[in-house]
Amino acid sequence: MRILPRSFFILALTLMPVMAQGCLSGGGDARYVNLSRMEEMESPSPPREINTSNAGEPRFDGNRRLDLKTVIELALKNNPSLLAISEKVKEAVNRYPLVTALDDPMVGVGLYPSTLGSNGSDFAYKINFQQRIPYPGKLGLKGDYALAEAQAVFKDLASARLELIRMVEAAYLELYYEYSADEITEEEKRLLMEFKTIASARYAAGKGNLQNVIHADLDLAKVEHKQIVIERERKIATARLNVLLGRGAELALPAPSGLQPVAPLPEKGALMEKAKLFNPCIVAARSRMEAAQVSLKLAKSKSYPDFMVTGSYNTAWMNKDLHPFIGVGINIPIVSDRLRAENKIATAKIKQATWKLQAATDKVRFDVERAWQRIKELHHARELFRKTLLPETKLNLNAALAGYSEGKNDFLTLITAQRALVETKLKYERILVDMRIWDSRLTQTIGEKL
Repeated sequence: MRILPRSFFILALTLMPVMAQGCLSGGGDARYVNLSRMEEMESPSPPREINTSNAGEPRFDGNRRLDLKTVIELALKNNPSLLAISEKVKEAVNRYPLVTALDDPMVGVGLYPSTLGSNGSDFAYKINFQQRIPYPGKLGLKGDYALAEAQAVFKDLASARLELIRMVEAAYLELYYEYSADEITEEEKRLLMEFKTIASARYAAGKGNLQNVIHADLDLAKVEHKQIVIERERKIATARLNVLLGRGAELALPAPSGLQPVAPLPEKGALMEKAKLFNPCIVAARSRMEAAQVSLKLAKSKSYPDFMVTGSYNTAWMNKDLHPFIGVGINIPIVSDRLRAENKIATAKIKQATWKLQAATDKVRFDVERAWQRIKELHHARELFRKTLLPETKLNLNAALAGYSEGKNDFLTLITAQRALVETKLKYERILVDMRIWDSRLTQTIGEKL
């Protein structure tokens, strides 16, 4: 019995170099450490709450207006879909130590029943040890495959973050538009009431007719219904933004604080070059290409044998020098249909990843082209409305109002001029909002702030 610890100590020292060969991972540990650090940095902080005061007036962390930067920050911390993807990243990163670890060793204990209580022989027993050791480099390839997949999932998370930011910005801008539309409609209502007052005064003085007053009443009724429609759209926009923030759809939100400035239209060729470098879908496709290439190496490595290191200590032998035993066995991979099929599957994965990378690149090219052309058009429209259409429709309304007050034109001309101004203001606000929505889309496509 006294020889047992020493024998197994010698056995362990003998097995350690072989086990180290099987654990060789080709520098994957450093990549795993870096990915783990990145995963910790990317993990969202504990969710923050959006509060509502006791008086029922919504407030946004003490602010009376909804700030886009704060809204995006809260969405990134609270959106449940994004949180689910961040957990998927943790799962992918932590597969590395799982696939690069050796199988658990097997230890067995046996005894010889005939020696129990025997006067003719000592009690005899046997202790067995088994450890499967993959061919050197196999675990490293499994680790490289896991890291490439984890890197791709990281980029999936980055893509989801950009998509969430785009959706939040779009919801915020739509909410801003509904508030602006409500203000314009309220101004329209005020003008119609003013026109009705003028029409009523002219009718009372015998200079106008009752039809003009009725016409004003009809338009006021239409405006009131328009306000109901705007209120509905505003509540829908609020619900959409609330859901993106991880809140109840029915909760209230303050009015948006305003629009962010829009950068000048960038050069299209430079945008595409940036997208190739930073677009998360393209980068993820490259990582999956790397994983597919590693899977082919893994398939080929299965034709190399694995080792089985065995050891035992058997006291049944009379000669104590024969008690400890060390052995090594290997499996014999036979080039069969199974190995050929695995190689074909791995080759197909590489081709599939190649085409997916091409498809991702083509889609990004289209998205950049579409967004750039749309922004270019909106830049032109903004200048057209700001410099020409808005000033002209305001002058036209002022002229129509003066002409109607002096009896030089009819009430229909005044109403038509007023409708043109309202429609122009609404279109201008829509252009301003759409510019920022498409700018956000372009930013998401590039993968980096412009």
